[in-house]
Amino acid sequence: MMPLLAKATTKTLLFIAFGILLAVLTALIVLGLARIESFNRQTRALTQAQGHKIGVVSELFLANGQRSTLIDQLFLPGAQQARSPALTRYQRAIAAYQDAVKKLGALDVGGAEREARDQALAAAGASLAIGDRIVSLLMQNQIAPASELNLTQAVLSDSRLQETLYLLLEANHAQTTQSIAAANTGMRDGFLLLGAGGILALLAGVVIAIMVIRVVTRTEARLHNEKELAEVTLHSIVDGVITTDADGRIEYLNPVAERFLGWSSAEAKGKPLSEVYRVVDERSGVPLVTLPLTDAQGAAGDPEPVAVRLVDRSGRECPVRYSHSPIRGRDGTEHGMIVVFHDVSQLRAMAQQLLWQASHDSLTGLVNRREFERRLIELIETAKAQRREHALLYLDLDNFKAVNDTCGHSAGDELLRQLTSIMLTRMRGSDTLARLGGDEFGALLESCPPEQAVRIANGMRETVREFRFVWEGKTFSVGVSIGLVPVNAESGNVSQVLAAADACCYEAKKQGRDRVQVYRPDARGAGGRHEELQLVSQITRAFELGQFRLYRQRIAPLHSGSGGAAHYEVLIRMLDASGSPVPATGFMPVAERYNLLTSIERWVVSSLVEFLHRQWNSGAITREAHDRGERGFYSVNISGASINDKSFPEFLRNLLTRYQLPSGLLCFEITETTAISNLSKAAELMHELKGMGCRFALDDFGTGMSSFAYLKYLPVDFLKIAGVFITDMGTDAMDYAIVDSINKISHILGMKTIAESVENAEALARITELGIDFAQGYFVAEPEELGDEPAQRQTALFA
Repeated sequence: MMPLLAKATTKTLLFIAFGILLAVLTALIVLGLARIESFNRQTRALTQAQGHKIGVVSELFLANGQRSTLIDQLFLPGAQQARSPALTRYQRAIAAYQDAVKKLGALDVGGAEREARDQALAAAGASLAIGDRIVSLLMQNQIAPASELNLTQAVLSDSRLQETLYLLLEANHAQTTQSIAAANTGMRDGFLLLGAGGILALLAGVVIAIMVIRVVTRTEARLHNEKELAEVTLHSIVDGVITTDADGRIEYLNPVAERFLGWSSAEAKGKPLSEVYRVVDERSGVPLVTLPLTDAQGAAGDPEPVAVRLVDRSGRECPVRYSHSPIRGRDGTEHGMIVVFHDVSQLRAMAQQLLWQASHDSLTGLVNRREFERRLIELIETAKAQRREHALLYLDLDNFKAVNDTCGHSAGDELLRQLTSIMLTRMRGSDTLARLGGDEFGALLESCPPEQAVRIANGMRETVREFRFVWEGKTFSVGVSIGLVPVNAESGNVSQVLAAADACCYEAKKQGRDRVQVYRPDARGAGGRHEELQLVSQITRAFELGQFRLYRQRIAPLHSGSGGAAHYEVLIRMLDASGSPVPATGFMPVAERYNLLTSIERWVVSSLVEFLHRQWNSGAITREAHDRGERGFYSVNISGASINDKSFPEFLRNLLTRYQLPSGLLCFEITETTAISNLSKAAELMHELKGMGCRFALDDFGTGMSSFAYLKYLPVDFLKIAGVFITDMGTDAMDYAIVDSINKISHILGMKTIAESVENAEALARITELGIDFAQGYFVAEPEELGDEPAQRQTALFA
């Protein structure tokens, strides 16, 4: 029984042992499979996380590149309207850029990755703020500040952003490597457990091995795809990127770096950084020391950008901006360095071109008025600080208008270019010639005594006088009037010096042209010119402070039929410093000389139209008389300057369209001389405004030539007989006959007559006897102020 018992016991033990073995094998298999499944889950999660992170970083890389490209496009020369499409694309790119930044901020990272991500977010915000500031300056047409901001901050901030993104990729790569290493450790433990199962676990081991091989293959494929994605990202950016190992030997060059350095990535790999990446100081040309492997920024923040030139393999140089930073692992160990550089040659050339355009005249290539005044300020400062003598020439071409009027503006432009060339031949190397506008030039003679300045000015005058301009078979001669002002320690500010030079130039023209007038503070002509400039300043101040007032003088009907309709001529007065009104004759001639007349007339017309609009709507102007055809009117004078102003008809159309006035209420007065001098334009303007319900009066009739011949060409409603004939018609038979003939011919042509300057009862009786329709003068009515209502928005109209 003992053998049977022993056999049974052995069998039981065998079964028990086999069961235990199977249990152990099963446990080993289950444990091994569990380890493998855990490895699979970790790998999948790692792959997905890695792919998401790289995708977010790539999206931010591409968005930043698009944003930078659009900013560069906004720098291209062109008109303000041409930048609007680029601005729209920039705003769409900013939306994509901000979305990428939000995705980056939402990444679930830790440790070194979190630190790198936070740095990238800060750099992205700084880069966006600088870019928005540059775009804002560009849309305000402040090209020079925008260029400076782009060169000094934008490039550095973009480089900093890319650098932090590379650090994030490196940190992510290190984290991925560690995770894969940990997963590989788990996989090896599983294999050890399975190996302990012996031969019986072989089949299970083979199955598990096959499964593991498949998982590893897929993992390697995914990692390979991620590597290709990272390489595509580095290929797509516009900056050169170099990475090195801890010993400073190159590991990688992106295509941009290959192009600028002249090395392929394969050729450069393993070579010292200083051998491939060679930079010299842009100013001194001294080679820079090898870049350190430590963080150049330190605790003090980003360094100032360094102006360097990159020397490629063939010795060619290119201006670049660069930044560099070490690549650190999670434990702080330095694994190498990354260098990012950006080509600034095109950007610098564009900036230089924009700066040149901002300070030079595009037609002649000379410096413009702004640059001229800046240099004049410097000369005034050196004259006062160093007691040096300089000179300013103010040049105004004579007979230039004849070339423009005869041959057109193209000929005038060519004449200016040729005159620029010949005038430069009379200048010294240290002198400055500038075009101040139109046919006016300025010259700064540095360190030039008055006697030498007079010789230079006369030499330039003679050179211009001897020059002959030929255009399409026609030959023209021009001259130049020059005002010369010494610039010394006693000189005033830039405005005073320029005003003195302008006054001298005007005096030179006044005295016969083609001459040099030297400034002398005690000269009477200069004093008169100074008074004119003071009056111009007073007119400008009157616009700014609202010191113009409107007056009206009644025009009285001399026969029945006019009813209660009001007839007035509107006059303008300017308040002086004491508040007293200055008549138009006291400031209008100066306003006409200094091109302020059209601004004054626009204010008068717009203020009168608004006043009449309010009076008509309030019932102050009698509607019943107007409806019966007894129409009154308010007349206002317009000059030849306004008639010749191309924008004046459009101004009147807009004004009369906005304020609907009854037909015939507004009347415009044009002097006979002005109408004859601008016959076609005056007739065209009259016909257009009469179609809008306006009436016209021909002022000062009888003082011009061939007056009656022109009457049939002008659609005139009223003819105002010049006061020179009315004043003496009681004692002068010739004046009486002239007035009688004008009145009769006017009535034949269907016009009504108005006698001006009726200053006594005898004159009034005489014109009544002749059957003249209306009388105007101080004997009839004195001017009265129209009221405070029209005094409005003078500054806006003047601007």
